Amino acid sequence: MVKVTLAGENSILIYFGDKIDARLPKNIANFANALKIEFSELIIDLTPAYTSLLVSYDLGKTNYLKFAADIERLLSGFDFSSAVERSELIHIPVYYGFETGLDLERLLAEKELTLEAFIDIHSSQEYLVHAIGFSPVFAFLAEVDSRIQAPRLATPRIKIPAGSVGIADSQTAIYPTDSSGGWNIIGRTLLDLSLNNPDNLNKFKTGDRVKFYPITRDEYIKYGGGL
Repeated sequence: MVKVTLAGENSILIYFGDKIDARLPKNIANFANALKIEFSELIIDLTPAYTSLLVSYDLGKTNYLKFAADIERLLSGFDFSSAVERSELIHIPVYYGFETGLDLERLLAEKELTLEAFIDIHSSQEYLVHAIGFSPVFAFLAEVDSRIQAPRLATPRIKIPAGSVGIADSQTAIYPTDSSGGWNIIGRTLLDLSLNNPDNLNKFKTGDRVKFYPITRDEYIKYGGGL
């Protein structure tokens, strides 16, 4: 059951469910797209999450009661089963090496896996973009195979290099810039995902799919990867 609630002076929160579900990112992305089309002059920002969509609107043009009623009206006639927004399959090259995978050696020992087996497990599936994090390019991807899931570090690192690929519980993600964090680092991509490139603002969106593929150390260095 979809629920619309007040979330602030000029914000409305729409709940599409009460638990993480692989179907929700597409539903949320489709409805966000419909909102942008229907109320483009009223909406300031849309922030999708795992089970919800935060909608910020222009108080100078509408108010909570009216806008909430407009959203309820759009929801009542919205067919989630037939609404399809084009999703992307994004391929990410990763060097899974001990120089870049800061926690890789420990995880291999804990999981009793060879490096080859670990790489195959992490790179063999497509991951769904469930939400966007602290940066427009930090995408929360799920679901990681149970054989390589690992809890966040008890003590976060002060600095994780840009491009680092990490695992936290059932999620995997890429750090777009140098930053602190507590994810288990298993490799690094040579792709520049920073906001220095304006195209990266729309690199990932909720409902997209991501596929990692392994590259060798030589390939990683040849095309500009740093160790």
